[in-house]
Amino acid sequence: MRVCFVSHSAGKGGAEFALLELLQGLIVEGVDCKVLVPKKGPLLAALDQLHIEWKIIGYPPWWVTRVRRRWMPGRILRTVRTLLLAVPMAKIIAKWECDLVYSNTVAAGAGALAARLAKRPHVWHLHEFGYRDPNLLFDLGKRRTAHMMDRLSTIFIANSYAVVNDYARYINRDKMKVIYQAVTLPNETESSRGDHTTDRSCFTCVIVGSLHIAKGQDEAIRALAEVVRRGIDAELLLIGGSGRRFRKALAQQARDFNLEQRVRFIGYVENPIPYIRMADVVLVCSRWEAFGRATVEAMLTGKPIIATANSGGTTELIHNGKTGLLYEAGDHVELADKIQHLYQSPEEGARLGTAAHIWATGRFTQQRYAKEVLNLLSEALTEGCAAPANNQLEQSDD
Repeated sequence: MRVCFVSHSAGKGGAEFALLELLQGLIVEGVDCKVLVPKKGPLLAALDQLHIEWKIIGYPPWWVTRVRRRWMPGRILRTVRTLLLAVPMAKIIAKWECDLVYSNTVAAGAGALAARLAKRPHVWHLHEFGYRDPNLLFDLGKRRTAHMMDRLSTIFIANSYAVVNDYARYINRDKMKVIYQAVTLPNETESSRGDHTTDRSCFTCVIVGSLHIAKGQDEAIRALAEVVRRGIDAELLLIGGSGRRFRKALAQQARDFNLEQRVRFIGYVENPIPYIRMADVVLVCSRWEAFGRATVEAMLTGKPIIATANSGGTTELIHNGKTGLLYEAGDHVELADKIQHLYQSPEEGARLGTAAHIWATGRFTQQRYAKEVLNLLSEALTEGCAAPANNQLEQSDD
Protein backbone atom coordinates (compact mmCIF):
# COMPACT_ATOMS: atom_id res chain seq x y z
CA MET A 1 0.00 0.00 0.00
CA ARG A 2 1.20 3.49 -0.85
CA VAL A 3 -0.28 6.46 1.02
CA CYS A 4 0.06 10.20 0.43
CA PHE A 5 -0.09 12.12 3.72
CA VAL A 6 -1.07 15.80 3.61
CA SER A 7 0.24 17.84 6.54
CA HIS A 8 -1.11 21.29 7.35
CA SER A 9 2.40 22.40 8.34
CA ALA A 10 6.05 21.41 8.37
CA GLY A 11 6.44 22.28 12.03
CA LYS A 12 6.88 20.02 15.05
CA GLY A 13 3.61 20.44 16.95
CA GLY A 14 1.38 17.78 18.47
CA ALA A 15 -0.25 16.74 15.18
CA GLU A 16 3.13 16.51 13.46
CA PHE A 17 4.54 14.37 16.29
CA ALA A 18 1.51 12.08 15.94
CA LEU A 19 2.14 11.89 12.19
CA LEU A 20 5.78 10.94 12.70
CA GLU A 21 4.78 8.22 15.19
CA LEU A 22 2.32 6.85 12.64
CA LEU A 23 4.79 6.99 9.75
CA GLN A 24 7.40 5.07 11.74
CA GLY A 25 4.86 2.39 12.62
CA LEU A 26 3.49 2.10 9.08
CA ILE A 27 6.97 1.76 7.59
CA VAL A 28 7.52 -1.29 9.79
CA GLU A 29 4.22 -2.66 8.47
CA GLY A 30 5.50 -2.30 4.89
CA VAL A 31 3.50 0.78 3.88
CA ASP A 32 5.15 3.14 1.36
CA CYS A 33 4.59 6.65 2.75
CA LYS A 34 4.78 9.96 0.87
CA VAL A 35 4.18 13.40 2.40
CA LEU A 36 2.99 16.74 1.04
CA VAL A 37 3.70 19.93 3.04
CA PRO A 38 2.84 23.61 2.38
CA LYS A 39 6.30 25.00 3.11
CA LYS A 40 9.72 24.30 4.63
CA GLY A 41 10.11 23.47 8.31
CA PRO A 42 11.70 21.11 10.85
CA LEU A 43 9.33 18.27 9.94
CA LEU A 44 11.26 17.78 6.69
CA ALA A 45 14.48 16.81 8.47
CA ALA A 46 12.56 14.19 10.43
CA LEU A 47 11.08 12.83 7.19
CA ASP A 48 14.55 12.64 5.68
CA GLN A 49 15.72 10.59 8.65
CA LEU A 50 12.89 8.15 7.93
CA HIS A 51 13.82 8.14 4.19
CA ILE A 52 10.32 9.34 3.30
CA GLU A 53 9.85 11.23 0.05
CA TRP A 54 8.20 14.63 0.47
CA LYS A 55 7.27 17.56 -1.71
CA ILE A 56 6.39 21.17 -0.99
CA ILE A 57 3.27 22.62 -2.60
CA GLY A 58 2.17 26.04 -1.38
CA TYR A 59 -1.42 25.10 -0.57
CA PRO A 60 -3.07 27.21 2.15
CA PRO A 61 -2.14 25.51 5.43
CA TRP A 62 -5.30 26.82 7.10
CA TRP A 63 -8.93 27.23 6.10
CA VAL A 64 -9.85 28.50 9.55
CA THR A 65 -9.09 31.92 10.96
CA ARG A 66 -9.45 33.93 14.14
CA VAL A 67 -12.71 35.85 14.49
CA ARG A 68 -10.76 39.07 15.06
CA ARG A 69 -9.19 38.50 11.63
CA ARG A 70 -12.49 37.86 9.90
CA TRP A 71 -11.57 39.50 6.62
CA MET A 72 -13.89 38.26 3.89
CA PRO A 73 -11.52 38.87 0.92
CA GLY A 74 -8.85 36.83 2.73
CA ARG A 75 -11.26 33.94 3.20
CA ILE A 76 -12.24 34.04 -0.46
CA LEU A 77 -8.63 34.16 -1.63
CA ARG A 78 -7.70 31.14 0.54
CA THR A 79 -10.65 29.19 -0.86
CA VAL A 80 -9.72 30.00 -4.46
CA ARG A 81 -6.09 29.17 -3.82
CA THR A 82 -7.07 25.83 -2.28
CA LEU A 83 -9.14 24.96 -5.34
CA LEU A 84 -6.36 25.90 -7.75
CA LEU A 85 -3.55 24.11 -5.92
CA ALA A 86 -5.59 20.93 -5.53
CA VAL A 87 -4.84 20.31 -9.22
CA PRO A 88 -1.01 20.04 -8.95
CA MET A 89 -1.47 18.08 -5.71
CA ALA A 90 -3.66 15.58 -7.56
CA LYS A 91 -1.03 15.26 -10.29
CA ILE A 92 1.67 14.43 -7.72
CA ILE A 93 -0.60 11.90 -6.02
CA ALA A 94 -1.15 10.24 -9.39
CA LYS A 95 2.57 10.40 -10.26
CA TRP A 96 3.43 8.76 -6.94
CA GLU A 97 0.79 6.11 -7.71
CA CYS A 98 -0.65 6.43 -4.22
CA ASP A 99 -3.57 4.20 -3.29
CA LEU A 100 -5.21 6.76 -1.02
CA VAL A 101 -4.79 10.22 0.50
CA TYR A 102 -4.60 10.95 4.23
CA SER A 103 -5.14 14.47 5.60
CA ASN A 104 -3.46 14.69 8.98
CA THR A 105 -5.60 17.46 10.52
CA VAL A 106 -8.78 19.41 9.90
CA ALA A 107 -6.74 22.60 9.48
CA ALA A 108 -6.18 22.15 5.73
CA GLY A 109 -8.74 21.05 3.17
CA ALA A 110 -6.70 20.87 -0.04
CA GLY A 111 -5.84 17.19 0.39
CA ALA A 112 -9.47 16.08 0.25
CA LEU A 113 -10.07 18.01 -2.98
CA ALA A 114 -6.86 16.65 -4.49
CA ALA A 115 -7.91 13.11 -3.60
CA ARG A 116 -11.22 13.60 -5.40
CA LEU A 117 -9.46 14.93 -8.49
CA ALA A 118 -7.00 12.02 -8.41
CA LYS A 119 -9.91 9.58 -7.85
CA ARG A 120 -8.40 8.19 -4.67
CA PRO A 121 -10.18 7.40 -1.40
CA HIS A 122 -9.59 10.03 1.27
CA VAL A 123 -9.10 9.53 5.01
CA TRP A 124 -9.28 12.46 7.42
CA HIS A 125 -7.54 12.37 10.81
CA LEU A 126 -9.21 14.63 13.37
CA HIS A 127 -6.64 15.70 15.96
CA GLU A 128 -8.52 18.74 17.21
CA PHE A 129 -11.94 20.02 18.14
CA GLY A 130 -13.57 21.79 15.24
CA TYR A 131 -16.27 23.74 17.00
CA ARG A 132 -15.37 24.27 20.66
CA ASP A 133 -13.14 27.29 20.17
CA PRO A 134 -15.52 30.26 19.70
CA ASN A 135 -12.66 32.36 18.29
CA LEU A 136 -12.13 30.11 15.27
CA LEU A 137 -14.03 30.54 12.03
CA PHE A 138 -14.04 28.16 9.06
CA ASP A 139 -13.70 30.01 5.78
CA LEU A 140 -16.67 28.09 4.35
CA GLY A 141 -18.72 28.08 7.57
CA LYS A 142 -19.20 25.20 10.00
CA ARG A 143 -21.97 23.31 8.23
CA ARG A 144 -20.60 23.76 4.75
CA THR A 145 -17.08 22.72 5.79
CA ALA A 146 -18.26 19.65 7.67
CA HIS A 147 -20.62 18.67 4.84
CA MET A 148 -17.75 18.90 2.36
CA MET A 149 -15.48 16.88 4.65
CA ASP A 150 -18.15 14.20 4.98
CA ARG A 151 -18.75 13.99 1.23
CA LEU A 152 -15.08 13.88 0.29
CA SER A 153 -13.90 11.34 2.88
CA THR A 154 -14.37 7.60 3.19
CA ILE A 155 -13.36 7.33 6.84
CA PHE A 156 -12.50 9.71 9.68
CA ILE A 157 -10.02 8.83 12.41
CA ALA A 158 -10.48 10.68 15.71
CA ASN A 159 -7.96 10.75 18.53
CA SER A 160 -10.66 10.59 21.24
CA TYR A 161 -14.35 9.96 21.75
CA ALA A 162 -14.67 13.60 22.79
CA VAL A 163 -13.60 14.63 19.29
CA VAL A 164 -16.14 12.25 17.76
CA ASN A 165 -18.89 13.83 19.84
CA ASP A 166 -17.78 17.29 18.73
CA TYR A 167 -18.04 16.47 15.03
CA ALA A 168 -21.06 14.15 15.22
CA ARG A 169 -23.48 17.05 14.90
CA TYR A 170 -22.34 17.52 11.29
CA ILE A 171 -20.52 14.33 10.20
CA ASN A 172 -21.90 10.80 9.98
CA ARG A 173 -20.87 9.16 13.25
CA ASP A 174 -20.65 5.75 11.57
CA LYS A 175 -17.75 7.04 9.46
CA MET A 176 -15.72 8.13 12.51
CA LYS A 177 -13.42 5.68 14.32
CA VAL A 178 -11.44 6.38 17.50
CA ILE A 179 -7.76 5.44 17.52
CA TYR A 180 -5.56 6.71 20.33
CA GLN A 181 -2.26 7.92 18.95
CA ALA A 182 1.16 6.59 19.85
CA VAL A 183 3.34 8.38 22.38
CA THR A 184 7.00 7.41 22.47
CA LEU A 185 9.28 9.03 25.01
CA PRO A 186 12.37 10.49 23.30
CA ASN A 187 15.83 9.31 24.20
CA GLU A 188 17.36 11.52 26.86
CA THR A 189 21.01 12.20 26.14
CA GLU A 190 23.19 14.55 28.14
CA SER A 191 22.95 17.14 25.37
CA SER A 192 19.15 17.02 25.34
CA ARG A 193 18.85 17.51 29.08
CA GLY A 194 20.28 21.01 29.06
CA ASP A 195 20.03 23.18 32.15
CA HIS A 196 17.02 22.21 34.24
CA THR A 197 18.23 23.46 37.59
CA THR A 198 15.62 24.28 40.18
CA ASP A 199 15.34 24.51 43.94
CA ARG A 200 14.54 20.92 44.84
CA SER A 201 13.31 22.01 48.27
CA CYS A 202 10.55 23.76 46.33
CA PHE A 203 7.41 21.86 45.26
CA THR A 204 7.58 22.03 41.46
CA CYS A 205 4.52 22.13 39.21
CA VAL A 206 4.95 21.83 35.44
CA ILE A 207 2.66 22.62 32.50
CA VAL A 208 3.65 21.48 29.00
CA GLY A 209 1.87 23.20 26.11
CA SER A 210 1.89 26.28 23.93
CA LEU A 211 1.12 29.52 25.74
CA HIS A 212 -2.56 29.94 24.95
CA ILE A 213 -5.66 30.87 26.90
CA ALA A 214 -7.15 27.46 26.13
CA LYS A 215 -4.22 25.74 27.89
CA GLY A 216 -5.07 27.42 31.21
CA GLN A 217 -1.65 28.67 32.30
CA ASP A 218 -3.39 31.70 33.84
CA GLU A 219 -5.47 29.39 36.02
CA ALA A 220 -2.34 27.58 37.18
CA ILE A 221 -0.78 30.89 38.21
CA ARG A 222 -3.85 31.76 40.28
CA ALA A 223 -3.68 28.34 41.94
CA LEU A 224 0.02 28.83 42.64
CA ALA A 225 -0.72 32.16 44.30
CA GLU A 226 -3.26 30.41 46.50
CA VAL A 227 -0.94 27.59 47.64
CA VAL A 228 1.86 30.08 48.31
CA ARG A 229 -0.61 32.14 50.38
CA ARG A 230 -1.21 28.97 52.42
CA GLY A 231 2.49 28.79 53.23
CA ILE A 232 3.59 26.18 50.66
CA ASP A 233 6.95 26.73 49.00
CA ALA A 234 6.01 26.02 45.37
CA GLU A 235 6.95 27.06 41.85
CA LEU A 236 5.45 26.73 38.37
CA LEU A 237 7.38 25.94 35.18
CA LEU A 238 5.68 26.81 31.88
CA ILE A 239 7.07 24.66 29.06
CA GLY A 240 5.90 25.99 25.70
CA GLY A 241 6.42 28.72 23.17
CA SER A 242 4.46 31.10 20.94
CA GLY A 243 1.68 33.34 22.18
CA ARG A 244 3.80 36.46 22.82
CA ARG A 245 0.78 38.54 23.78
CA PHE A 246 -0.50 35.89 26.17
CA ARG A 247 3.00 35.39 27.60
CA LYS A 248 3.13 39.09 28.37
CA ALA A 249 -0.24 38.84 30.12
CA LEU A 250 0.95 35.83 32.14
CA ALA A 251 4.13 37.66 33.16
CA GLN A 252 2.05 40.60 34.33
CA GLN A 253 -0.22 38.23 36.24
CA ALA A 254 2.81 36.72 37.99
CA ARG A 255 4.00 40.21 38.97
CA ASP A 256 0.56 41.12 40.27
CA PHE A 257 0.67 38.08 42.58
CA ASN A 258 4.32 38.75 43.49
CA LEU A 259 5.32 35.44 41.92
CA GLU A 260 8.10 36.63 39.59
CA GLN A 261 10.59 34.23 41.22
CA ARG A 262 8.13 31.33 41.28
CA VAL A 263 6.75 31.36 37.72
CA ARG A 264 9.41 30.37 35.19
CA PHE A 265 8.93 30.68 31.43
CA ILE A 266 11.07 27.94 29.90
CA GLY A 267 9.86 28.40 26.33
CA TYR A 268 9.56 25.76 23.63
CA VAL A 269 11.69 22.65 24.04
CA GLU A 270 11.54 19.73 21.63
CA ASN A 271 12.04 17.26 24.44
CA PRO A 272 10.10 18.24 27.60
CA ILE A 273 10.65 14.91 29.36
CA PRO A 274 13.57 16.09 31.58
CA TYR A 275 11.34 18.86 32.94
CA ILE A 276 8.51 16.39 33.53
CA ARG A 277 10.85 14.05 35.40
CA MET A 278 11.98 16.80 37.76
CA ALA A 279 8.39 17.86 38.53
CA ASP A 280 6.51 16.94 41.66
CA VAL A 281 3.23 17.22 39.76
CA VAL A 282 2.20 17.82 36.14
CA LEU A 283 -0.75 20.15 35.62
CA VAL A 284 -3.14 19.90 32.65
CA CYS A 285 -5.36 22.98 32.89
CA SER A 286 -6.72 22.99 29.35
CA ARG A 287 -10.21 24.31 28.73
CA TRP A 288 -10.49 21.72 25.96
CA GLU A 289 -8.03 18.99 25.08
CA ALA A 290 -8.68 16.65 22.17
CA PHE A 291 -6.20 14.02 23.32
CA GLY A 292 -3.27 15.21 25.42
CA ARG A 293 0.17 13.99 24.37
CA ALA A 294 1.77 15.75 27.34
CA THR A 295 -0.66 13.94 29.65
CA VAL A 296 0.44 10.56 28.33
CA GLU A 297 4.10 11.58 28.51
CA ALA A 298 3.63 12.42 32.19
CA MET A 299 1.90 9.08 32.77
CA LEU A 300 4.71 7.17 31.07
CA THR A 301 7.26 8.90 33.29
CA GLY A 302 5.26 7.93 36.40
CA LYS A 303 4.40 11.46 37.48
CA PRO A 304 1.18 12.40 39.29
CA ILE A 305 -1.17 14.54 37.22
CA ILE A 306 -3.85 17.07 38.13
CA ALA A 307 -6.11 17.78 35.14
CA THR A 308 -9.38 19.46 34.27
CA ALA A 309 -12.43 17.23 34.48
CA ASN A 310 -14.35 18.83 31.64
CA SER A 311 -11.75 19.20 28.88
CA GLY A 312 -12.72 16.41 26.49
CA GLY A 313 -10.14 13.71 25.85
CA THR A 314 -8.32 14.20 29.16
CA THR A 315 -10.97 12.27 31.10
CA GLU A 316 -10.46 9.33 28.74
CA LEU A 317 -6.87 9.17 30.00
CA ILE A 318 -7.17 10.18 33.66
CA HIS A 319 -9.35 8.16 36.01
CA ASN A 320 -9.93 10.37 39.03
CA GLY A 321 -8.29 9.07 42.18
CA LYS A 322 -6.75 6.13 40.33
CA THR A 323 -4.37 7.42 37.64
CA GLY A 324 -4.53 11.10 38.52
CA LEU A 325 -6.68 13.83 40.03
CA LEU A 326 -9.36 15.87 38.28
CA TYR A 327 -10.76 19.31 39.10
CA GLU A 328 -13.40 21.54 37.53
CA ALA A 329 -11.92 23.89 34.96
CA GLY A 330 -12.18 27.48 36.14
CA ASP A 331 -11.96 26.59 39.84
CA HIS A 332 -8.42 27.58 40.76
CA VAL A 333 -9.14 27.04 44.47
CA GLU A 334 -9.98 23.39 43.85
CA LEU A 335 -6.79 23.11 41.81
CA ALA A 336 -4.87 24.63 44.73
CA ASP A 337 -6.51 22.10 47.08
CA LYS A 338 -5.32 19.22 44.87
CA ILE A 339 -1.79 20.63 44.72
CA GLN A 340 -1.74 21.02 48.50
CA HIS A 341 -3.00 17.45 48.90
CA LEU A 342 -0.08 16.05 46.89
CA TYR A 343 2.35 18.36 48.65
CA GLN A 344 1.23 17.07 52.04
CA SER A 345 0.93 13.44 50.88
CA PRO A 346 3.92 12.59 48.65
CA GLU A 347 3.11 8.90 49.01
CA GLU A 348 -0.24 9.58 47.35
CA GLY A 349 1.53 11.27 44.45
CA ALA A 350 3.83 8.27 44.11
CA ARG A 351 0.84 5.90 44.12
CA LEU A 352 -0.99 7.88 41.43
CA GLY A 353 2.15 8.16 39.30
CA THR A 354 2.86 4.43 39.52
CA ALA A 355 -0.72 3.53 38.65
CA ALA A 356 -0.65 5.93 35.68
CA HIS A 357 2.61 4.42 34.44
CA ILE A 358 1.24 0.89 34.65
CA TRP A 359 -1.98 1.88 32.86
CA ALA A 360 -0.25 3.80 30.05
CA THR A 361 2.61 1.39 29.36
CA GLY A 362 1.79 -0.72 26.34
CA ARG A 363 -1.32 1.28 25.39
CA PHE A 364 0.29 3.99 23.25
CA THR A 365 2.84 2.09 21.17
CA GLN A 366 3.71 2.73 17.54
CA GLN A 367 2.99 -0.91 16.73
CA ARG A 368 -0.58 -0.78 18.06
CA TYR A 369 -1.20 2.64 16.49
CA ALA A 370 0.04 1.61 13.05
CA LYS A 371 -1.87 -1.67 13.00
CA GLU A 372 -5.17 -0.03 13.93
CA VAL A 373 -4.72 2.73 11.34
CA LEU A 374 -3.62 0.25 8.68
CA ASN A 375 -6.79 -1.77 9.25
CA LEU A 376 -8.87 1.34 8.57
CA LEU A 377 -6.83 2.25 5.51
CA SER A 378 -7.46 -1.22 4.12
CA GLU A 379 -11.16 -0.73 4.86
CA ALA A 380 -11.12 2.59 3.01
CA LEU A 381 -9.54 0.95 -0.03
CA THR A 382 -12.14 -1.80 0.05
CA GLU A 383 -14.94 0.73 0.06
CA GLY A 384 -13.42 2.33 -3.03
CA CYS A 385 -13.31 5.96 -4.06
CA ALA A 386 -14.83 8.78 -2.06
CA ALA A 387 -18.48 9.80 -2.51
CA PRO A 388 -19.46 11.70 -5.70
CA ALA A 389 -18.40 15.31 -5.76
CA ASN A 390 -21.60 16.74 -7.21
CA ASN A 391 -23.55 16.70 -3.95
CA GLN A 392 -24.90 20.15 -3.24
CA LEU A 393 -23.36 21.72 -0.15
CA GLU A 394 -25.54 22.76 2.73
CA GLN A 395 -25.95 26.40 3.50
CA SER A 396 -23.50 27.95 5.98
CA ASP A 397 -24.73 28.61 9.49
CA ASP A 398 -22.28 31.51 9.96
